[in-house]
Amino acid sequence: MRLLAAAAMFWTIGAWAAAPPAVQVSGLVAHSGPVALAGLRQVSVAASFQTKGGEVAHHWSGPLLLDVLAAASVTDELGKKTHMRHTILAHGSDGYAVAVAIGEIEPTGEGKQVIVALREDDVPLAAPRLVVPGDAHFARGVQGLVALEVR
Repeated sequence: MRLLAAAAMFWTIGAWAAAPPAVQVSGLVAHSGPVALAGLRQVSVAASFQTKGGEVAHHWSGPLLLDVLAAASVTDELGKKTHMRHTILAHGSDGYAVAVAIGEIEPTGEGKQVIVALREDDVPLAAPRLVVPGDAHFARGVQGLVALEVR
C-alpha cells in the first residue's frame, strides 16, 4: 500500500515538474524552435463569442502573440513596411490551423491583443490556446496550440 502511495505521489510530482508550456515557432524567424511561454510577460483579455447555446464570455491570460513572435525574431525583407506582409499560421495538436495577419496584432496596425492563453477564468489550461478577441464565433480559438509558422 505504501509503495502504491509513493508511486502516486511520484507521478503527481512528475506531472507538476513537466516541461513548461512552449510553442514551436518556424518560418520567417531568426530563431526557429520552441518559445517558452511562461517566461514572457503575461496579459489578460476578456472575450465573448457566440455558440449554438448563446453567448459565452471568458477571461484568458498568457503572453501576447506579438511577444511570442518577438522572442523568435521575425525577419523582414528590405522595403517599406514589409513586416505588414506577414501572416502567422497557428497549428493545433488536432491538425486545425488558422491564420492571423501581422497587421492585426502590430501596434501600428489594428493592435489587437491576440494572446497565447495559458489560463481560462484563472484556471490553468491543459495546453496553450490561441485567443483572438473580437472573433464573433471563436473560429480562430485554436485549442492545443503547438506551432506558429510565420509566412
